[in-house]
Amino acid sequence: MGTIKQGILGGFNGKVGTVIGSSWKGQAYMRGRAQHVKDPRTAGQLYQREALKILALALKPIASLLSVTFKERAHKMSGYNKAVSVNYKSAIYESGGEPHFNYEHLILSQGSLKPFTYLVINDPSEDGNYYISTIADDIQYPEYDGLIFAIYDVTGGVWQTGIIRQHFHVGDTLVFHGMPLLEAKEYLAYACTYDPASGKVSDPIAEVEAYGR
Repeated sequence: MGTIKQGILGGFNGKVGTVIGSSWKGQAYMRGRAQHVKDPRTAGQLYQREALKILALALKPIASLLSVTFKERAHKMSGYNKAVSVNYKSAIYESGGEPHFNYEHLILSQGSLKPFTYLVINDPSEDGNYYISTIADDIQYPEYDGLIFAIYDVTGGVWQTGIIRQHFHVGDTLVFHGMPLLEAKEYLAYACTYDPASGKVSDPIAEVEAYGR
C-alpha cells in the first residue's frame, strides 16, 4: 500500500491503485503499473497474426488499386486498410488449423455506383499485346464513365491491373494495352465500374471472365 506524505496533491511512495509513487533526487514522480497479459501467444492470437500476414502478402501487389476501390467506403482508415478488413472476412479460411487465402473470394471494391453483371476480357491478338474487353448487359444503367479491372494469373502468381478512364455504353468494346493473356494459363478476373471525376466505384461486377489466345 502507498503512503501519501504531502496531502492529496503531494508526492507518495508505494502503490495506490494502478499508480506507483516514488522519488528521485528529491523530486516526486508517479508511473502506471504495467498491465500483464496472461497469455500473449494464445492459439487464437497466433492464428490471427498468421492470417493477417498471409492476407498482406496476397494483397500487396494490388495495394495501390485497393486504395482507390475502397476509398469511398473507408471511414477513419485508409482505403487499403478497409480492403484488408473486408477481405479478412471474405477470403481467409481455415484448413488444418492454419489460415489460407482464397483468391476466388477476393473482393475488389466497395462503392455506390451501379455495376453491370457480365464482363469478358479477351486477348485474341497474335502478338498478345492488348486486351479486348467486351461488356454486355440489359440493365437500365447503360452508360459508365470508366472501368477498373484486375487479373490474377493463378499459374504464375502474377497480377495485371488497369484503370480505363473512358466513357462507354453497355455493349461497347474497350481496348487496353498490357501483358498478353495465354490460353495455357488459368486466370481469375475482377472488375468494377469507376467514375474518374468523383473517384467513386461500384461493388464488384458479378461475373468477370478472362481468356487467353
